[in-house]
Amino acid sequence: MSKVFIFGIDGASPKLIFEEWLDELPTIKKLTEKGLYAKLNSTIPPSTITAWNSMMSGKDSSELGIFSFTYKDKDGQTKLVDSNNIRCDRVWDILSQQNKKSIVLHVPLTYPVKPVNGIMVSGFLALGLDNQSVYPLEIKEKIEQLGNPDFFFDVAVGLGRHKALEIDELLKRVYEMTKMQLSLAKDLLISKEWDFFMTMLIGTDRLQHMIWRHFDKSHRRFIENSPHKNALKNYYIYLDKELAKIIKLLPPDTTTIVVSDHGMIKQEGKINLNNWLMEKGYLVLTDEAQEKIKQGKTRFKFEFVDMEKTKVYGAGAYNARVFLNKQNLGEELASFRQKLIQDLKEIPDDQGNPLDTKVYKKEDIYKKPENPECPDLTVYFDDLRWASNPDLGQEGLYSWESAVGADSAGHARQGIFIIAGDKIKNKGKINDIDIRQVTPTILRIMEVKKPEDIDIQPIKVD
Repeated sequence: MSKVFIFGIDGASPKLIFEEWLDELPTIKKLTEKGLYAKLNSTIPPSTITAWNSMMSGKDSSELGIFSFTYKDKDGQTKLVDSNNIRCDRVWDILSQQNKKSIVLHVPLTYPVKPVNGIMVSGFLALGLDNQSVYPLEIKEKIEQLGNPDFFFDVAVGLGRHKALEIDELLKRVYEMTKMQLSLAKDLLISKEWDFFMTMLIGTDRLQHMIWRHFDKSHRRFIENSPHKNALKNYYIYLDKELAKIIKLLPPDTTTIVVSDHGMIKQEGKINLNNWLMEKGYLVLTDEAQEKIKQGKTRFKFEFVDMEKTKVYGAGAYNARVFLNKQNLGEELASFRQKLIQDLKEIPDDQGNPLDTKVYKKEDIYKKPENPECPDLTVYFDDLRWASNPDLGQEGLYSWESAVGADSAGHARQGIFIIAGDKIKNKGKINDIDIRQVTPTILRIMEVKKPEDIDIQPIKVD
């Protein structure tokens, strides 16, 4: 039975990895030559937490039960998602049922950790190094010996807090975090038994969101002669060298996968979605929300919506999640939705130019559109070059920042996929793959039967 090792790089872009920087990433380049590679079509939406978990389950967002970092609970309150929101088995659960050992490091939405046949260390939503962030507990001691545990899971504690860091401090923390994470991975690779091993690195995501305009000359806010113009490429070169060290530690029968959950794309700005809905009279805020806005920018919360007076409201970052208040719309629901779609597509950029906006209806993209958390519409403004900003307190339709800060890049629809090993007979570049195909491909390589509730077929690797 072949072992499988996954090196996950959050947000790695096909354009950068397969085209612009490939010759400077010799380890990754060698894997593309030994095996096969493809662009990976991410989830809708291409959110970090939905994408990694779709990849590791073979399911879409509606089957997973998650669409973003927040959800509305039964009382209408905004809550942060965690591992308890996942509604299906992931690959390590399937393997545990077959007596296979897994080591899973830093995958989003593994906090609080659940028992696994092996080892699990939580992803960046962990609240710190505690009894819920590692399994078994003995792994805590290993982590404590690596360095500052405050930066082990993420560069700053709290969702989006990395956006407040100065670039030099961000870079320092990203390298510190990554060195600790890779040290743990190398230790466990050689000291513990495993059949499936996965480590996911969030450092690329943190850098790309913040420094894209330092190197992308086409960015409207490009910083000429920035001292950080090569910072992202240098970090990828560092990861490539570390990957080479890791590959030397792998057993000879190991299949290696290098993969990202989505890509990245320059961000032109943000469209203040809820401002637009309020301007049209579709969204009415509660008195509490209006008082909060007087104090400045504030993050959107579901409880800020006056549901008795509202027809539609928006959530989501980068992409928009649009929810129709069906109770208030009644018989005009279908016609209202169609008009709303057209109006969303007609929103121009801040210079009045048309945008290539894509609007997806839930029944067209999801297997379980009846899921109560499923947005009625998912919107990619200018195919994600413009981000949706649901937050409140900014004036007008356009802004550079949300309530938690600015980005110079957002998530793109396509990531990367590379697979190499003795079992990979198909070679070279293949057609684009679906992110959900990764799990059945892993199971096939490991000679584990695919569960009947996974509909998607594996990638043809032989």
